[in-house]
Amino acid sequence: MKKRVFIWSLIVIILAGMPILMKIKRNKGELIKVRTAVAETGEIKAYLSTTGTVESKNKKVYYGNQGRIEKINVKVGDRVKKGDILIVFEKQDLSIQVKQAQIQYENALLQRKELINQNESIKRKMIELDKQIAELEKSSNIADKTKLESLKQQRSTISLISDEKLKQSENAVSLAKLSLEAARQNASKSSFSIISETNGVVTEINAVEGGLNSGAQPLIVVQDIENLNVVLSLGKYDMDKVIMGQEAIIKTGNNSYKGRISFIEPAAKTKISATGSETSLGIVIEVLEKSPKLTIGFDVDVDILVGRKNNIVKIPVESIKTEKGNRNLVFVVENNVAHQRTVEIGIQSDTEVEVKSGVINGEKIVLNPSTSVSDGTKVLEESGR
Repeated sequence: MKKRVFIWSLIVIILAGMPILMKIKRNKGELIKVRTAVAETGEIKAYLSTTGTVESKNKKVYYGNQGRIEKINVKVGDRVKKGDILIVFEKQDLSIQVKQAQIQYENALLQRKELINQNESIKRKMIELDKQIAELEKSSNIADKTKLESLKQQRSTISLISDEKLKQSENAVSLAKLSLEAARQNASKSSFSIISETNGVVTEINAVEGGLNSGAQPLIVVQDIENLNVVLSLGKYDMDKVIMGQEAIIKTGNNSYKGRISFIEPAAKTKISATGSETSLGIVIEVLEKSPKLTIGFDVDVDILVGRKNNIVKIPVESIKTEKGNRNLVFVVENNVAHQRTVEIGIQSDTEVEVKSGVINGEKIVLNPSTSVSDGTKVLEESGR
């Protein structure tokens, strides 16, 4: 029994003394290992990262005439110069179409003239009948009375051609004239070949020799593959960050090229899909240097420079600890002791952030502070970044 009481007494003494032992241990200076970095004065560049699609600055799509294709002089991948003949069509005698349109126009004129003549003849007939009726009405002769009734009956059945019918004849003449003029223009402008209007590379052909061209789809596409743009779309929140002329970096694989925003669409567009709708604004970025690794039609990564500051104090992003209310904290190390500081931050990149107040150049900052680090904690520095 006495032994059991002794054991329980010993346990109580140990538990009661643990806080005192912990305090003594801390007072002896137990150090928390931390990694640090030095606050520096320098430059920060902030980028908006997105993706875009490579397009040619100079793209020409050719549809050609309706008709049969006689000869295709190029294939996909061929380089062409301005003035090169790309496709040749079978020659057509368009004089027949002009002659047909001429006949239709002349027929419309004849039909209109015939209607006008008919109307004039009816007018004369009506005047003559009205004159005879007026004379017979003055007569008391019974025979004249009979004739008068006959003339009145005849007069009631006669009327002029309607204005609507006359207008239709005028419209028919106008339409026939337009058709004739179009046929003449087609005949004068008719080309039996497609000639390249620019230097470039043939990137698409939708034609075969001997086939008929309807003129409804592109026959051949020529693009300048050396002078390129990157097109992309941004949502309303990102649009607030971009302006004309901003620098950009275009990246594909291990290659990167300089670019610049050259065009911002004046109005946003909404695309509707099975998953919902999305509204965005189109952006064009001009590629400013030779870019042999960029391929038309492929997606690329784009970093748009949306902010830049020089001669500012900067620290690693990973040193910032954010608490409730967007309060930003760091731990500055002085004489192996971590001191908590509230900081005001500004522009930031992926790796660095501007410190407007709370830290000065040259001070050491704890990286990725753990919950073990608090204001006044003694620390042991390890090598930083």
